[in-house]
Amino acid sequence: MLDSAEAREALVAMPAAGLLHGEVSAVERDYRWVRPLRFCDDQLRALGSCQAWHPGLFRQMARTTAGICIEFETDAREVALEVRVDGEPKGTRAVLEVIDRDNPAGPEPHDGISADIENRHVWCGMPENDLVFLELAGHDPEDSLGLVPLPGMERTRHVRIWLPALRGALVRDVICDGSFVRPVARRGQLLALGDSIVQGFVSGDPARSWPALLAARQDLDLVNQGVGGQVFQPGSLFGLAGYINPARIVVSFGENYRYEPCMARRVSLDIRGYLGEVHRLWPQVRVHVLTPLWHDEEASPSHGMSCFEHVADLIAAQVESFDNMTLLDGLELLEHDAALLADGCEHPNERGCRQIATRINTVMRVPGLRPSSVGKRRKPRKRVVREHKDFGSDSAPLPFEETS
Repeated sequence: MLDSAEAREALVAMPAAGLLHGEVSAVERDYRWVRPLRFCDDQLRALGSCQAWHPGLFRQMARTTAGICIEFETDAREVALEVRVDGEPKGTRAVLEVIDRDNPAGPEPHDGISADIENRHVWCGMPENDLVFLELAGHDPEDSLGLVPLPGMERTRHVRIWLPALRGALVRDVICDGSFVRPVARRGQLLALGDSIVQGFVSGDPARSWPALLAARQDLDLVNQGVGGQVFQPGSLFGLAGYINPARIVVSFGENYRYEPCMARRVSLDIRGYLGEVHRLWPQVRVHVLTPLWHDEEASPSHGMSCFEHVADLIAAQVESFDNMTLLDGLELLEHDAALLADGCEHPNERGCRQIATRINTVMRVPGLRPSSVGKRRKPRKRVVREHKDFGSDSAPLPFEETS
């Protein structure tokens, strides 16, 4: 139908810009193409300034669409999204090459577009042209009967299309063969601040990063401001409060101090300055601050002049200064098992991301619970059977008592 101008008139189209969730701003390009962004202009300037550790790298990472999705309801049987995916940032390839070095098939994208259709997850991959197609019907019990509803009588389905986590993208229209495309109301927001692990390196699916999984468990929209290579950078939140109103905030930095010489005093000042900005902007919002996750030091040794060994303590000391912040021990959020790491040293794979999201979500709901206790099976207690005493023939025997 898209190939025929006459048939295309029977389709319903709606601008994707009105269906976005998780974006902070959007820039309109030629021919109605729109670039969704997860940072405001002031933040983009800060990330590309001399105050940043790696401004060139951060400018690339900031344009990616991590956490941004297109969400709607429709009675269509088939949907197409007009989308153009950017090329891979150079800084991204450096991380992915570690994973691909033993792959005989060569480099893989480790990213793409995926979708949630009701309770069904669909992997779309990296589009080869400007269209991504989704088949909505044919997977429900009633569809197995082979009955095709009359036009306008198809049931309504909820659709969420996830844009790439490691690349940027342009979107234009959502096109369908139904009678309507209806926006979904925005939820409260989970603001995730952090580095490449927060951004989604390298869970393999933008919907399977731990911030995306955590937001789903909390029934919140995700605003993912993870930037590969980033550390605590005071000033990088300037202007953001005018665009979002988060219900919860998660902060996860620290791992990137491993790679370069750094001084504990300077890092401590940056941590305090950054957390102070978070507190000043959202003093009433509960903030969970993570210390660095477990990594395999033997597989990826830290720089000899790094102060990384002190970073967890420096974060803990500063979190105590703010009454709306809770410290989470990153070493307890992920089991110390290389099988949970995509690159074998520090970036969690899908299983690792699922474990992190599950433990953070549980601790958010049960304050004071140790993250490492979540998901572990407890040994059953032995049941003790006590024999009854005979108090004489006229007395009926007492029932057995079972205690745990």
